[in-house]
Amino acid sequence: MKFKNRIMKNLCLVAFLAVFSLVGVQAQDTSFGVTTGFHNLTVRASANGASASSGESGIFAGFFADIPVSDKLHVQPEVQYATIFADGDTGNEVVIPIMAKYYAAEQFFVQAGPVIDIIVDDSEGLNAFGFGLGVGAGYEFSDKIFATTRYSFGLNNRLEDDIFEEISVDTKFNIFQIGVGYKFN
Repeated sequence: MKFKNRIMKNLCLVAFLAVFSLVGVQAQDTSFGVTTGFHNLTVRASANGASASSGESGIFAGFFADIPVSDKLHVQPEVQYATIFADGDTGNEVVIPIMAKYYAAEQFFVQAGPVIDIIVDDSEGLNAFGFGLGVGAGYEFSDKIFATTRYSFGLNNRLEDDIFEEISVDTKFNIFQIGVGYKFN
């Protein structure tokens, strides 16, 4: 399991380096900003043909870079800190979406891309690193203010292999967000 976590860490590093090298190439047109909003984490478990899910809500806040590739296509890497609240407890994670944004109209865009999430709290029995595919849409009210909604489908099993010896349980984390953002430039 440690080997898988090391691979995930290396994939995160390579993704960051690739995206931020784009920032260097397009630095004169790149916008930076902040984003915040509603965050919902749904845990879906399935075993032997049966499945169950449970969701917890909270908030997220983060930073982003908006990198134009062409007039209609942008890349938007983000780093977010998310907190969920459940039964008086909190759960914390770092969420790293790297979205390709396509402007279908002047102010309306659709987006898709990989989403990495990392559990910050003690994650005994869980894989701390998750990988998903995010899709969403957004609307720019002005050059500086926008709103987005996004859903990320978890792709990897978040339970460590040796928790249940008799049955195979597949557990995935899905993330839903609605937020607003502000571009500094």
